[in-house]
Amino acid sequence: MIFELSKKISAYLIENGADHEEEEVLTYGAECFLNLLISDGFLLVIGLFTHHVVPLLIWAVSFSLLRANLGGLHALSYFWCILIGTVIGASSMAVSPVLAVHPVAAVLCTVAGAIIAIAIAPVPHKNKMYLQARRKNIKVKVAITAAIECVMICVIYFVDPMYAAYIACGLIMAVVLGIAGTIWNPR
Repeated sequence: MIFELSKKISAYLIENGADHEEEEVLTYGAECFLNLLISDGFLLVIGLFTHHVVPLLIWAVSFSLLRANLGGLHALSYFWCILIGTVIGASSMAVSPVLAVHPVAAVLCTVAGAIIAIAIAPVPHKNKMYLQARRKNIKVKVAITAAIECVMICVIYFVDPMYAAYIACGLIMAVVLGIAGTIWNPR
């Protein structure tokens, strides 16, 4: 369903002036957009039902900022990608309160996560080998992102420890997917 809709979107864009030679790129971009829209839509619904919209949005920003450069596990289908993403986001509602009540454990996990993220970035995948040529630049981006998130956790902790825990959880969950991708992604 997502692929067919993506093809229609790219065809529409080409009919309205996009370069025909970019059809594959447009289709892939539409697939990514639709996948993200569905996953985030499910998280938004979960957030509405559980009254955790703001914390889930905080988690999603933290998670997405790191994952965008780190990379991670790539699911075998859109269904699995959406399911795994939704489960990981929803599980942050269970993990974050634990991190908020145990700040020492949260700091240790966050610092370990940041170090691991820098060490494994970018996560290899057979369809993304071009990223390996920019490995140093990506590691710098991951290091900067992780550092900013760690500073934000420290600052926000004094305002609201729960929000700080959601940021920490986003970083940790992105690293968990990065480790999983390092192990299971096809090479």
